[in-house]
Amino acid sequence: MAQTRPQIAGIGNPLVDVLASVGPEAPARHGLTVGEMHLVDAATAAALYAEIGPGIQQSGGSVANSIAHIGDMGLLGTFLGKVAGDDLGAVFRRDMAGLGIAVPVADQTDGTATGHCVVMVTPDGERTMSTHLGACECLAPGDLPDALPPETVILLVEGYHFDTPHGAANIARAVELARGVGARIALTPSDAACVDRQRGAMLALIEGACDILIGNELELAALSGAADPMSALHWAMDHVGIVALTRSTNGALVTDGGPVQDIAAQPVAQVVDTTGAGDAFAAGFLGALALGHDVAYAGREGAALAAKVIGHFGAREAVRAA
Repeated sequence: MAQTRPQIAGIGNPLVDVLASVGPEAPARHGLTVGEMHLVDAATAAALYAEIGPGIQQSGGSVANSIAHIGDMGLLGTFLGKVAGDDLGAVFRRDMAGLGIAVPVADQTDGTATGHCVVMVTPDGERTMSTHLGACECLAPGDLPDALPPETVILLVEGYHFDTPHGAANIARAVELARGVGARIALTPSDAACVDRQRGAMLALIEGACDILIGNELELAALSGAADPMSALHWAMDHVGIVALTRSTNGALVTDGGPVQDIAAQPVAQVVDTTGAGDAFAAGFLGALALGHDVAYAGREGAALAAKVIGHFGAREAVRAA
């Protein structure tokens, strides 16, 4: 009998990213912190969009990007998140379906728009994100499917989803569904500012159901209160079975409780855009774990996928800056 391939599920905020190259002063002009994600209302999102223009439009969202990369790796997956029954929602569904990713949550049909994220990319490759969540905020536990596919071995939880009105309840239900098929739970904190907003909820997940934690130095420092990366790593090791601490050009530190493996960053000829690098690392790392590889191999797969992403414009396919 043919062996079924493992699958990975994710829960998060499905967005359409609108990316454009801007001057180094543009984020500050709008009161934005370079390299962070900011939640904005519809009027602010419209003003930002008016300045940068249509740019490059891509289906996105942090965990949605990770699950899309899982599809690129030849694995199947499920994404739990809500889009609207509008043009952007249809684009999101089509993109995911083309990668073998199921999106079982029904469309929002009350006129709320699909969420979108304006991404300003400065000349140093840093991305500053302004997100209007739209339909993402409408997801409720009752919208989730009755079960995940039995082949699901990992559920990836997006920290940003804790920002939505029913986020904690949605994540708790998704964890319940994942446990129902024996899947492990992974968390990506999303960014340090999100940790500051949702630290209590994230710590509850880490101290309860979480098996795998993937975050950068700033995120794990915010979670742990540690002053240096190694201390943050050891704090995480006390709470979960597998940790990946990413360090940008310094690579990553990964461990499953044994010796800490230092994973070198893969060389990139030119850093074009760091959008989605962390999402790509998570996909490569978790995809390798799902296929039964050890953490060192998984770390190298994550680094390889991240290097591929930062060498082009946008979080997924190679596209040219507007």
